[in-house]
Amino acid sequence: MDGLGNAVSLGAKAAAIAAIAAVVLPGATACTASKAIPYSRPSQATAPAGDTAAPASPLPTTRLTPVPAASGQLTGTRLRSVLVPRSAFPGGFAASSASAVASGGRLTSAPARYRPATMSCASFVQHLGNTGFGETAMAFDSVVGQGQEFDQVIYQFGSDAAAAGFLSGIRSLAARCRSFTATDNGASGTLTMRAQTAAPVGGHPSLLVRQSGKLGGTSITLDTLWAASGVDVFGAAAIGAGTSAPGNPAKQAIIYALMKRQAAAAILG
Repeated sequence: MDGLGNAVSLGAKAAAIAAIAAVVLPGATACTASKAIPYSRPSQATAPAGDTAAPASPLPTTRLTPVPAASGQLTGTRLRSVLVPRSAFPGGFAASSASAVASGGRLTSAPARYRPATMSCASFVQHLGNTGFGETAMAFDSVVGQGQEFDQVIYQFGSDAAAAGFLSGIRSLAARCRSFTATDNGASGTLTMRAQTAAPVGGHPSLLVRQSGKLGGTSITLDTLWAASGVDVFGAAAIGAGTSAPGNPAKQAIIYALMKRQAAAAILG
Protein backbone atom coordinates (compact mmCIF):
# COMPACT_ATOMS: atom_id res chain seq x y z
CA MET A 1 0.00 0.00 0.00
CA ASP A 2 1.24 3.46 -0.84
CA GLY A 3 3.22 5.00 1.98
CA LEU A 4 1.89 2.63 4.62
CA GLY A 5 5.28 1.87 6.09
CA ASN A 6 5.78 5.57 6.80
CA ALA A 7 2.29 6.16 8.13
CA VAL A 8 1.54 8.92 10.58
CA SER A 9 -1.63 9.45 12.60
CA LEU A 10 -4.54 11.68 11.88
CA GLY A 11 -4.91 14.66 14.19
CA ALA A 12 -6.81 12.59 16.72
CA LYS A 13 -3.90 10.22 17.29
CA ALA A 14 -1.32 10.15 20.01
CA ALA A 15 1.44 9.42 17.50
CA ALA A 16 0.72 12.69 15.75
CA ILE A 17 0.89 14.41 19.11
CA ALA A 18 4.35 12.98 19.64
CA ALA A 19 5.47 14.02 16.18
CA ILE A 20 4.42 17.61 16.75
CA ALA A 21 5.78 17.63 20.28
CA ALA A 22 9.16 16.70 18.82
CA VAL A 23 9.18 20.01 16.98
CA VAL A 24 8.90 22.04 20.17
CA LEU A 25 10.70 19.65 22.50
CA PRO A 26 14.21 18.85 21.24
CA GLY A 27 15.05 15.21 21.82
CA ALA A 28 11.45 14.03 21.94
CA THR A 29 10.95 10.62 20.39
CA ALA A 30 8.23 9.29 18.15
CA CYS A 31 5.47 7.03 19.32
CA THR A 32 6.17 3.32 18.93
CA ALA A 33 2.52 2.36 18.63
CA SER A 34 1.47 4.28 15.55
CA LYS A 35 -1.10 2.30 13.56
CA ALA A 36 0.43 -0.95 14.80
CA ILE A 37 3.24 -0.58 12.25
CA PRO A 38 6.69 1.05 12.33
CA TYR A 39 6.31 4.78 12.83
CA SER A 40 8.37 7.40 11.04
CA ARG A 41 8.32 10.91 12.45
CA PRO A 42 7.13 13.50 9.93
CA SER A 43 9.68 15.80 8.44
CA GLN A 44 10.18 18.84 10.61
CA ALA A 45 11.46 20.97 7.76
CA THR A 46 9.54 24.15 7.19
CA ALA A 47 9.08 26.17 4.05
CA PRO A 48 12.11 28.19 2.92
CA ALA A 49 12.81 31.39 4.81
CA GLY A 50 10.79 34.27 3.50
CA ASP A 51 8.03 32.03 2.18
CA THR A 52 5.23 34.24 3.42
CA ALA A 53 3.38 34.84 0.17
CA ALA A 54 -0.31 34.06 -0.10
CA PRO A 55 -1.04 30.43 -1.02
CA ALA A 56 -0.93 29.70 -4.74
CA SER A 57 -4.22 27.79 -4.48
CA PRO A 58 -6.21 29.63 -1.77
CA LEU A 59 -9.02 27.78 -0.08
CA PRO A 60 -12.54 29.26 -0.18
CA THR A 61 -13.35 31.99 2.32
CA THR A 62 -16.78 32.99 1.05
CA ARG A 63 -20.11 31.27 1.59
CA LEU A 64 -19.82 27.54 0.96
CA THR A 65 -22.53 26.64 -1.54
CA PRO A 66 -23.99 23.10 -1.56
CA VAL A 67 -21.94 20.31 -3.11
CA PRO A 68 -23.60 17.14 -4.47
CA ALA A 69 -23.18 14.05 -2.31
CA ALA A 70 -19.94 12.22 -3.06
CA SER A 71 -20.41 9.28 -5.39
CA GLY A 72 -18.28 6.90 -7.39
CA GLN A 73 -15.48 4.66 -6.18
CA LEU A 74 -11.97 6.03 -6.47
CA THR A 75 -8.87 4.04 -5.52
CA GLY A 76 -6.64 5.17 -2.68
CA THR A 77 -4.13 6.36 -5.25
CA ARG A 78 -6.79 8.56 -6.87
CA LEU A 79 -8.00 9.83 -3.50
CA ARG A 80 -4.45 10.82 -2.67
CA SER A 81 -4.49 13.15 -5.67
CA VAL A 82 -7.72 14.67 -4.33
CA LEU A 83 -6.04 15.86 -1.13
CA VAL A 84 -5.46 19.60 -0.88
CA PRO A 85 -1.91 20.53 -1.99
CA ARG A 86 0.63 22.22 0.26
CA SER A 87 0.33 25.40 -1.79
CA ALA A 88 -3.12 25.95 -0.25
CA PHE A 89 -1.58 26.31 3.23
CA PRO A 90 0.32 29.30 4.67
CA GLY A 91 4.04 29.78 4.34
CA GLY A 92 5.94 28.09 7.14
CA PHE A 93 4.10 24.80 6.67
CA ALA A 94 5.85 22.06 4.71
CA ALA A 95 4.54 18.80 3.33
CA SER A 96 5.67 15.91 5.51
CA SER A 97 7.60 13.44 3.38
CA ALA A 98 6.85 10.62 5.84
CA SER A 99 3.17 11.22 6.52
CA ALA A 100 1.30 10.23 3.35
CA VAL A 101 -0.93 7.17 3.56
CA ALA A 102 -3.10 5.70 0.80
CA SER A 103 -4.80 2.35 0.42
CA GLY A 104 -3.31 1.72 -3.01
CA GLY A 105 -4.41 1.21 -6.59
CA ARG A 106 -7.28 -1.20 -5.96
CA LEU A 107 -10.56 -0.98 -4.10
CA THR A 108 -10.89 -3.17 -1.04
CA SER A 109 -13.87 -5.07 0.33
CA ALA A 110 -12.50 -6.43 3.62
CA PRO A 111 -14.81 -6.18 6.63
CA ALA A 112 -14.01 -3.55 9.22
CA ARG A 113 -11.38 -4.50 11.79
CA TYR A 114 -12.11 -1.37 13.79
CA ARG A 115 -15.52 0.11 14.56
CA PRO A 116 -15.56 3.50 16.32
CA ALA A 117 -18.87 2.76 18.02
CA THR A 118 -17.43 -0.19 19.92
CA MET A 119 -13.63 0.11 19.95
CA SER A 120 -11.67 1.43 22.94
CA CYS A 121 -10.46 5.01 23.21
CA ALA A 122 -6.82 3.90 23.05
CA SER A 123 -7.43 1.71 20.00
CA PHE A 124 -9.25 4.52 18.20
CA VAL A 125 -6.36 6.91 18.84
CA GLN A 126 -3.88 4.28 17.67
CA HIS A 127 -5.54 3.26 14.42
CA LEU A 128 -7.39 6.30 13.13
CA GLY A 129 -5.74 7.61 9.97
CA ASN A 130 -4.99 4.17 8.57
CA THR A 131 -6.92 1.42 6.81
CA GLY A 132 -9.14 -1.07 8.62
CA PHE A 133 -12.44 0.75 9.14
CA GLY A 134 -14.32 -1.11 6.41
CA GLU A 135 -13.52 1.50 3.76
CA THR A 136 -13.13 0.71 0.08
CA ALA A 137 -10.30 3.25 -0.16
CA MET A 138 -8.67 6.02 1.87
CA ALA A 139 -5.95 8.63 1.75
CA PHE A 140 -4.25 10.81 4.36
CA ASP A 141 -1.60 13.55 4.37
CA SER A 142 -0.33 16.41 6.53
CA VAL A 143 1.61 19.66 6.46
CA VAL A 144 3.83 20.55 9.40
CA GLY A 145 4.95 23.84 10.92
CA GLN A 146 6.68 24.83 14.15
CA GLY A 147 4.64 23.04 16.83
CA GLN A 148 1.59 22.97 14.57
CA GLU A 149 0.15 20.67 11.93
CA PHE A 150 -2.77 20.36 9.53
CA ASP A 151 -4.01 16.85 8.66
CA GLN A 152 -6.54 15.80 6.02
CA VAL A 153 -8.12 12.44 5.29
CA ILE A 154 -10.76 10.86 3.08
CA TYR A 155 -12.44 7.57 3.98
CA GLN A 156 -14.52 6.13 1.12
CA PHE A 157 -17.14 3.46 1.82
CA GLY A 158 -19.27 1.14 -0.28
CA SER A 159 -22.51 2.95 0.54
CA ASP A 160 -23.90 6.20 1.91
CA ALA A 161 -25.17 4.31 4.96
CA ALA A 162 -21.72 2.94 5.76
CA ALA A 163 -20.20 6.42 5.58
CA ALA A 164 -22.92 7.88 7.81
CA GLY A 165 -22.41 4.99 10.23
CA PHE A 166 -18.70 5.76 10.50
CA LEU A 167 -19.44 9.36 11.48
CA SER A 168 -22.13 8.25 13.91
CA GLY A 169 -19.64 5.84 15.45
CA ILE A 170 -17.15 8.65 16.08
CA ARG A 171 -19.87 10.63 17.85
CA SER A 172 -20.70 7.61 20.00
CA LEU A 173 -17.05 7.01 20.84
CA ALA A 174 -16.49 10.64 21.87
CA ALA A 175 -19.34 10.33 24.35
CA ARG A 176 -17.52 7.38 25.98
CA CYS A 177 -14.01 8.82 25.78
CA ARG A 178 -14.48 12.05 27.68
CA SER A 179 -11.20 11.41 29.48
CA PHE A 180 -8.55 8.82 28.70
CA THR A 181 -4.84 8.12 29.07
CA ALA A 182 -2.40 8.27 26.16
CA THR A 183 1.15 6.92 26.45
CA ASP A 184 4.18 7.72 24.28
CA ASN A 185 7.51 6.01 24.99
CA GLY A 186 6.77 5.95 28.70
CA ALA A 187 5.41 9.51 28.82
CA SER A 188 1.74 9.41 29.80
CA GLY A 189 -0.92 12.03 29.97
CA THR A 190 -4.64 12.48 30.18
CA LEU A 191 -6.58 13.77 27.21
CA THR A 192 -10.19 14.90 27.12
CA MET A 193 -12.45 14.39 24.12
CA ARG A 194 -15.63 16.29 23.30
CA ALA A 195 -17.82 16.13 20.20
CA GLN A 196 -20.45 18.56 19.01
CA THR A 197 -22.54 19.02 15.92
CA ALA A 198 -20.99 21.63 13.66
CA ALA A 199 -22.43 23.69 10.83
CA PRO A 200 -23.01 21.71 7.63
CA VAL A 201 -20.21 21.84 5.09
CA GLY A 202 -21.35 22.04 1.50
CA GLY A 203 -24.81 21.09 2.73
CA HIS A 204 -23.61 17.93 4.50
CA PRO A 205 -23.63 17.09 8.23
CA SER A 206 -20.44 17.64 10.18
CA LEU A 207 -19.06 16.83 13.60
CA LEU A 208 -16.35 18.68 15.51
CA VAL A 209 -14.20 16.57 17.85
CA ARG A 210 -11.97 18.46 20.27
CA GLN A 211 -9.16 16.86 22.25
CA SER A 212 -6.87 18.57 24.72
CA GLY A 213 -4.59 17.76 27.62
CA LYS A 214 -0.93 17.15 28.34
CA LEU A 215 1.44 14.46 27.17
CA GLY A 216 4.87 14.31 28.76
CA GLY A 217 4.28 17.78 30.19
CA THR A 218 3.48 19.31 26.79
CA SER A 219 0.07 20.92 26.27
CA ILE A 220 -1.75 19.34 23.33
CA THR A 221 -4.71 20.63 21.33
CA LEU A 222 -6.32 18.56 18.58
CA ASP A 223 -9.40 19.83 16.74
CA THR A 224 -10.82 17.55 14.06
CA LEU A 225 -13.80 18.33 11.84
CA TRP A 226 -15.58 15.44 10.14
CA ALA A 227 -18.21 15.63 7.39
CA ALA A 228 -20.15 12.78 5.76
CA SER A 229 -21.14 13.24 2.13
CA GLY A 230 -22.54 10.33 0.16
CA VAL A 231 -20.03 7.46 0.22
CA ASP A 232 -17.24 9.59 1.67
CA VAL A 233 -16.26 10.90 5.09
CA PHE A 234 -13.89 13.86 4.96
CA GLY A 235 -11.71 14.89 7.89
CA ALA A 236 -9.56 17.96 8.58
CA ALA A 237 -7.54 18.44 11.75
CA ALA A 238 -5.56 21.28 13.29
CA ILE A 239 -2.98 20.30 15.92
CA GLY A 240 -0.93 22.36 18.34
CA ALA A 241 1.77 21.15 20.75
CA GLY A 242 3.00 23.71 23.24
CA THR A 243 1.02 26.31 21.31
CA SER A 244 -2.48 26.79 19.97
CA ALA A 245 -3.79 24.82 17.02
CA PRO A 246 -3.58 26.73 13.72
CA GLY A 247 -6.80 28.34 12.56
CA ASN A 248 -6.04 29.49 9.03
CA PRO A 249 -7.17 27.95 6.77
CA ALA A 250 -10.34 26.93 8.55
CA LYS A 251 -11.07 23.24 8.77
CA GLN A 252 -14.40 23.85 7.02
CA ALA A 253 -12.56 25.35 4.07
CA ILE A 254 -10.24 22.33 3.83
CA ILE A 255 -13.15 19.89 3.84
CA TYR A 256 -15.09 21.96 1.32
CA ALA A 257 -12.09 21.93 -1.01
CA LEU A 258 -11.82 18.15 -0.58
CA MET A 259 -15.49 17.77 -1.52
CA LYS A 260 -15.07 19.86 -4.66
CA ARG A 261 -11.88 18.07 -5.68
CA GLN A 262 -13.47 14.65 -5.10
CA ALA A 263 -16.46 15.62 -7.25
CA ALA A 264 -14.15 16.67 -10.09
CA ALA A 265 -12.12 13.46 -9.82
CA ALA A 266 -15.29 11.33 -9.83
CA ILE A 267 -16.48 13.00 -13.03
CA LEU A 268 -13.15 12.22 -14.67
CA GLY A 269 -13.64 8.59 -13.62
